[in-house]
Amino acid sequence: MLARFEKLVEQAVEGSLRRVFPTTVQPVQLAKAAARAMEDAQVIGLHGAEVPNKYELQLAPDDLERFGDYTSTLCDELGRYLADYARDRGLRLVAEPRVELQPDAGVRAGSARARARFVDLAPPTRHEIDAAVEGTRRLRLADLAGARAASPAATERGMWLEDRLGLRAALDPQMGIVRLGRAADNDVVIANQRVSRYHAQLRWVESSWLAYDLDSTNGTWVDGQRVFPSQPHVFGSGAELRLGDHELRAAAE
Repeated sequence: MLARFEKLVEQAVEGSLRRVFPTTVQPVQLAKAAARAMEDAQVIGLHGAEVPNKYELQLAPDDLERFGDYTSTLCDELGRYLADYARDRGLRLVAEPRVELQPDAGVRAGSARARARFVDLAPPTRHEIDAAVEGTRRLRLADLAGARAASPAATERGMWLEDRLGLRAALDPQMGIVRLGRAADNDVVIANQRVSRYHAQLRWVESSWLAYDLDSTNGTWVDGQRVFPSQPHVFGSGAELRLGDHELRAAAE
């Protein structure tokens, strides 16, 4: 189970924190951005899936200023949340996560940008991580080649993920990864009991979205074909994505 920051996330989703934080950026956005950065920077190393220990969240200067004296406490809460998130997902942190909130005039008000890095590592660990980064890059390219060979569907940059209940989420390649599931800290939250808390991911690899199942209970399918954790599937415009019994479709802009 996720720790107390998930409760903070759930409260933010309900909107109650808007009375506490007089800023257009809510803690739930920061938590989601940091967790997405963690997943996106994940590498496959000697010890399995490993994730960074430094998380930099850039906000518009006015948004950051409005957090005021709560900034340090919020960073601590985010660090604890990330530690629990990694543990819950079976990801190995190379060290305790450190979170910094930074002003960036290039970030639009009401949004946040996150970067995850491996920092301050002992030389042997640094060498292992560098090798893992390169190995993971080759693995993702192999995933892409294999998925294209199995289903060479074209992928468009401007796409939306939609369902029959009115959900409409942008698939932006700059996000790198889009997480789908029932838990409140996914990028696409699906309130369906047959959807796992952390059910699937869409990853932008080179020029295509790839759909990955995350060992979900009720399975993931793309256009009727089962997706397995080690066998992603190309997800292009017009394709149908099914999580358990919940159907979504990729629509071009």
